[in-house]
This record gives sequence, structure tokens and C-alpha cells, in this order.
Amino acid sequence: MDLLTCGGLAAFEVAVWQSPRQAVGWPLVKRFFALFLILYAVAKVYRIIVYPNFLSPLRHLPGPNDQNFVLGQEVKKFKAESPFSVHLQWTRKWPEAPFIRYVSFIGTEVLLVNSLAAHKAVLQTNVYDFVKPPFFAGLLTEIVGTGLLFAEGEAHKNERRLLAGPLSVPSVRKLLPVFRGKARDLSEVFEHALGDKPYAALEAMETLAKSTMETIGMTVLGIDLKTLASTHSLGFQEVWSRLIHQEPLGYLIMLVNALVPIRKLTPLKANYRFLQASADLRSMLRGIIEKRKADLADGTFKEEIGESRDLLTYMLEDAALHQKETGKDVWSVDDIIGHLLNFTSAGHESTATTLAWSLYSLSTHHAIQDRLRSEINLLLEANPEPDYDSISGLAYLHNFVREVLRLYPSSYMSQREAVRDLIIEGVAIPKGTQIDINVPLMHQHPLVWGADADVFNPDRWDEREGSAAASPFAFEAFLQGPRICPGRNFALAEVKAVLVELLTRFRFLGIEGEDGELLTGGEECVGKGVRFANPSLTLRPAGGLRVRFERL
Repeated sequence: MDLLTCGGLAAFEVAVWQSPRQAVGWPLVKRFFALFLILYAVAKVYRIIVYPNFLSPLRHLPGPNDQNFVLGQEVKKFKAESPFSVHLQWTRKWPEAPFIRYVSFIGTEVLLVNSLAAHKAVLQTNVYDFVKPPFFAGLLTEIVGTGLLFAEGEAHKNERRLLAGPLSVPSVRKLLPVFRGKARDLSEVFEHALGDKPYAALEAMETLAKSTMETIGMTVLGIDLKTLASTHSLGFQEVWSRLIHQEPLGYLIMLVNALVPIRKLTPLKANYRFLQASADLRSMLRGIIEKRKADLADGTFKEEIGESRDLLTYMLEDAALHQKETGKDVWSVDDIIGHLLNFTSAGHESTATTLAWSLYSLSTHHAIQDRLRSEINLLLEANPEPDYDSISGLAYLHNFVREVLRLYPSSYMSQREAVRDLIIEGVAIPKGTQIDINVPLMHQHPLVWGADADVFNPDRWDEREGSAAASPFAFEAFLQGPRICPGRNFALAEVKAVLVELLTRFRFLGIEGEDGELLTGGEECVGKGVRFANPSLTLRPAGGLRVRFERL
């Protein structure tokens, strides 16, 4: 915007001062560029120094003032031990502030939501007064598509309504046999690693990511993903991994491309690798969609996952019915690809990460593991093939999963931008202000969860009645309000089905550190042998997570 404004003003100045008889030549070009550089420098000084420090209505809010001149607090965030550790320091310094202000790139002011009331206002009361910032959308849409994640206003309401059926509790209840079948397949991977040894270790993230992707293949796409290997050089899992897990240069290109579109102009291997993976993934999905359409049209499609419909089939059938009733297409193929990418991201990466942190928590809290196994065994003694409602009724398992999500939320950050001037908790928020919802801040807020907010304790969920932690906005692993993740029941059912299977067959002994040392010390392992990946789109362990286990 500054480039266009300064360029326009410089051109106007040159045109005004140009003599009617003066030909357009090198002197005028030099004058234009000189004026442009002066105007651009003045604009940047105003945006980086003058406005945020002397004129902004947000300048009096609490927040750090030790930012880099150009990069703001981003350098400090990038060098931190986790993607949210710097934010947690700010929360603990200003625990009662509804918003914490910090400066990001080139003087951009950001408000960090820091109280329950402010979270409720942003996520519920004023939810449609905020949109995903163009930068944030540009950063993620080339990976996870547009879909429901980046729909706004009425479009978002319509998309949620259309997708409510396949993600409802009755639909997820019918998917439990699929979850349990894939959980048994995962158990066989653990058994194979053990062989006849007394114990073994597996890289959890890689193993779980493969398992959850196979589950996505059946429940979202309605196919066995192995069937794609014959028509593509790389499998679906490998292509997706290339998109979501890039080398540092790849993340840098993503960041710059969100600001300035450089994808097609960057002759670097990391960029070519990303572009090829993106094209391959969309080609795979387009092929699946077109084939499913044809199979549904001629009646040759055979459902492979039992009573329930996979998401793709459900969407295509619903779209066909809508077209028949109204004469209009509700979704184009590109729209469907966007939704499928949304759910692949949430249902695969996020679920695998949650399961990895679950195994980490079991491996480093043996008393909790034993108690959890006892609860599951009591259920299985009474009902060897428990249904969805029976597993959902396991109170300690439910508390355990919520505690994992509280301390290790896979989707840890969401950003918004105000579309109009607002007043929230006495803070005047100008139109265009960026809002950061950093989930761990509320999950580890000392005024919400107490002084031991950073300690893993599933029992805290039974002790929160009458406290601030009882608020729905104290737990935002799936966000809250109208933009709450519609796939939360799907994710919880899959995670619980896997844990029920694994806990009845294996005992998790600890985490193998970088030097091979067995770590069993709970929270103390983070930072010693286990590190958070930073930067990362999800809260994942850096370099993987080696879990040691034995057969029961």
C-alpha cells in the first residue's frame, strides 16, 4: 500500500511540475525516483516510529517495548524455546490486562488477547467483526485451502450449515469401527517394532502421522490411500508432508510470499519442491473427486466404511441434491478441494500431534498411565467391544485427553483483524488492528488455572467448578463460539479409540533423549530431551519424539 501511494504521489508531483514543453526523459525519471524514495522513507518513519510510539490509541496498553526497529518482536519469538514462550512471559508480567500490545514487522501493532472476557468478545460476541488477516490467509491457504477455515460472514455461516451433517455426533458415532480398525493396525506396527525384544522405541510423530493419514483416507476421501501410489511417483502422505513440513528456507519463502507474491519468480529448489508438491496434491484430489462423481452418477460406487458416509461422498451427494432443487451448484471442484484440504490438515496433522503428546504424557507420568489403563480395563471386562457412548463415558480418559490438549494444543495460534472500530473491555480497537489468539496463554493463565497451570494434572478438570477454569473460554484447543472447530467430535473420538487400543497392549516406559538417555520426568523433559519445533504451523516436538515401550 505504501509503495502504491508513494509511487502515485511521486508521479503526480512530477506531472504538476513538468513544463508543457518538457519531453519525458531521463531527468524526469530521476526526479520521479528521488521523490518516490523520499516519500517512501517518510512513510516508513511515520509507520515504524511516529505512529506506534506517539499517535496510536493503543500505545498506552501494557506490553513489551524492547522491539527490533524493523522486525519488532518477531526475532525474539523466532529464537524462543517454543512458539509461545515469549507470549507466556508477557501474560505472567501483565496477568490482569485484557489485551497485551506488542509491535511486529515494520511497526505493525498487534493485540494479544489475554483475559476470559476479551476471548469471549473476540470469539463469540463480536466474532463477525473480525476476519482472518490477509497475511495470515495468504500464509496458509496455499497449503490448507480456503474452505471453512477462511470463509467469513454469511459465507461462513452457510458453509457450517452445509457441513454440519457429516461432522455431527451421530455421524461420528458411526465412524468408530473405522477408528478402532486403524487403531488395531497401529498396534501391529508397535508389535512389529517389538518383535521378540523386551522393549523397543518408535519415532512417534512419523508413525502416528502415517496412521492418522490412513484414517483420513477412509473417513474423508473414502479410499485406501495406498491405491494412489500406482498413479503418482509419491504417495499422498509423502506429498502432504512436503507441503506441511518444509526446511527453514521454505518457511521463509512462505512468509515473504504472504506479503509479496514471489512463488512464480523464485528459482530455488525449496520453492520448486513446494510448487510440485502442491500441484501433485491437488491433482490427486481432483482425480478422486471426478472419479467419485462418475461412480455416484452411474451407481458403481461402493461404500467401504460401513454405515457412515465419508466426507467427500456426503458433500457430492448434498451438492447434487442442492443442484437438483435449486438449479445452482453449491460447491465447485475447487471449493470441495479447499474443504478436503481443511479437513486433511485438521484431521491428520493435528490429531497425530495430539496423539504424540498423549504418548509423551503417558511415558512421563506412569501413575497417570496406570490409572488410565485400569479405567479402560474395567470397561473392556464388561464390554469387550465398547461403542462410541461407552468410550465417551470414560471420565478419566476424557480428562486426560483434555489435559493433553490444554498443555499441548496442536493448533496453538489464530489471528484476526478488526473490520470496524470496536470497544472491548474498555479498550478502543481501531479498524484494521491485528488480534492474536495464542491458545496456550489462556490454557496456562495463572488467574484461570492457578499457580500450577503448567503442571500436567487430569484431575484439575473435576476441580474447576466455581472457578474461572469452568468458563468455556478457558479451554480453546478447538477455539470457541461460532468458529469452533466443527471436527472436534471426530478428533476426540479418534484419539480416544487409539489410546484405548494402545493402553491395553503396551506400557510406555519413557522418552529417549537425544543422547539415548531414557527420560521419565514429566514437564522437566521439555527443554532437556524434548524441544518444541519453532517456527512451526502446529505445536509439534522438534526432531520427532522417540517413545520407548514394552508389551503388557
